[in-house]
Amino acid sequence: MYTSIRMRSACTVAIATSLLLGLAACGNNQAPAGNGTPGQPAAATSAAKKPVPVPAAASTQVQAQAAAQARIEGMGVKELLAAGNTAINQQKLVAPKGDNAFEYYEKALEKDPKNQAAQDALREQFPFGANVVEQSIAQGNFDEAQREIALLSKADPGNYTLKILGSKLDAAQKQKQRLADQQAKQQAAQLAARQAAEAKAAAARAASAPPPAVPVQKPVVQQAQPTPAQAAPKSAPPPEPKPGGETRGAQVITAAQPDYPIQAARNNQSGYATVEFTVGADGTVSNVHVIGSSARVFESAAVQAVSRSKFKPALKDGQPVSSTLQRRIAFSLGG
Repeated sequence: MYTSIRMRSACTVAIATSLLLGLAACGNNQAPAGNGTPGQPAAATSAAKKPVPVPAAASTQVQAQAAAQARIEGMGVKELLAAGNTAINQQKLVAPKGDNAFEYYEKALEKDPKNQAAQDALREQFPFGANVVEQSIAQGNFDEAQREIALLSKADPGNYTLKILGSKLDAAQKQKQRLADQQAKQQAAQLAARQAAEAKAAAARAASAPPPAVPVQKPVVQQAQPTPAQAAPKSAPPPEPKPGGETRGAQVITAAQPDYPIQAARNNQSGYATVEFTVGADGTVSNVHVIGSSARVFESAAVQAVSRSKFKPALKDGQPVSSTLQRRIAFSLGG
């Protein structure tokens, strides 16, 4: 009896297995090769799922940032504090993104809001981080400066230095746009002046050229009363234009006062920066650069002050011309 039951069970299992295998085979026959959708070739489905290619450099940068963020998220509080201390020793206060002291300490505070070591480190390093932001602004790295300001704001939102840095960034961005506009105007003015000079030179050449020869008429002899024909007098060429008018150097209309650098004011530091620049024929200031200074901290403020100043162009024979000037900008807390 027991043997008969075992045989019937074995037969039942064999039949069920055969049915399952048959259904699987039918499913495989209905689905197109390559996991295509019904009614669509496998190649088309594969092409539809193919990802849009991403430039190698951009893809690598995104992957690196994602990896850095994931690494920070996976670190514990002690690891974050240690990484922050190492970043300070390496002078990586707010940059590069994903590997700097402020990001490590701020992430440590997210995980442990009352961590005194992270709070103290952020407070102590805040002034030095602000100096890095100033350098980014002076170098024209405005996007990086904006990111660094946001990082400092997360550490100490109410710090008044953030307002000063934001104003400096806004002023630098506007100054860059003004310089670009001035350069475009200067180029247009130079082109117009060049065209006018070429036209003037062509007119002078035409005026100084000898007049065309006038044929001499032969005398007409009349039988009754002969009269010699009078030859037409030749016209003398006009005199050469003589240069005239005032000749002088460029003159200052308004001398903009420089902003005292935060770091220098904090350190009670005085000094100077000597700037060389060009005053165009239309009075615009361009090519402003530092040729000497007592300390680099004064250079950016001196360049900005000269760029905001107003000048009258130099004159040569009464005509405005470009000229190169130098100015020494002094910084003193004593007034």
